Amino acid sequence: MKTNNTFKLGDFEINRIGFGTMRASTGTGIWGDTLDKTKAIKVIRTAIENGVNFIDTADSYGPYTSELVVQEALRPFGDQVMLATKGGAVKYKPGAVMANGHPYYLRTAIEGSLKRLERDTIDMYFLHRVDPNIPIEESVGALAQFQKEGKIKHIGISNVTLELLERAQAVAKIDAVQNAFSLKDQRYRSVVDKTSSENIAFIAHTPVARNAWDVSEIEMAQQHGQTINQMSLKWLLDYAPNVISIPGTSSEKHLKENLASYNLIAQRS
Repeated sequence: MKTNNTFKLGDFEINRIGFGTMRASTGTGIWGDTLDKTKAIKVIRTAIENGVNFIDTADSYGPYTSELVVQEALRPFGDQVMLATKGGAVKYKPGAVMANGHPYYLRTAIEGSLKRLERDTIDMYFLHRVDPNIPIEESVGALAQFQKEGKIKHIGISNVTLELLERAQAVAKIDAVQNAFSLKDQRYRSVVDKTSSENIAFIAHTPVARNAWDVSEIEMAQQHGQTINQMSLKWLLDYAPNVISIPGTSSEKHLKENLASYNLIAQRS
């Protein structure tokens, strides 16, 4: 894979299509155990064996079950993969989360993630949701303290506006932002552009729009020998060199289809 298809985050070179584990490692409504743990582990390992070296999870997926599946899936790969997890969102019923950015809660969250992932240090830790009742400065300040203690290497924030990003940057070095971004959902374009100008990783979650395509767009993708998913992911790869997409799936077939998008841009570079 060519260098311009990777992004350097700290001392780690990330291939720009990663893998989001939410769908693979939890039940319906992102609640409870995965429907097929063996299959989930196989899909994650297949992603890594095909070049993925950025894996994203969160303590709210399940809750907790995703981190346990990811830990088992990553066991054979050692430090070959950058692992990201998130805290600050409380899963309280299927399909529903609420933010909790209180430093005391985040302390509990990071300790729980370290235990489930069987790590002394987490490569990338995101504030999953900004708590409207807690200033982001306090929440990010807690993450900065965890970094100082050696519990996390890199600090990230998720689901943020440009204003919230700038406020967080006043407290700590922000190494990554994770927001929704896709060809069909560009509401955070200003955040993407700022991170690009400052060489901050932008992790695009929900990178493939679903049920949002008209016939002409589908036909255009087909004319270029691509699926809609591949066209969407390729658009992200072309958008800016700091954008890393994390499509998730529980299907090996769809996984390999997504990874083919990486090869599409590699052939053009």
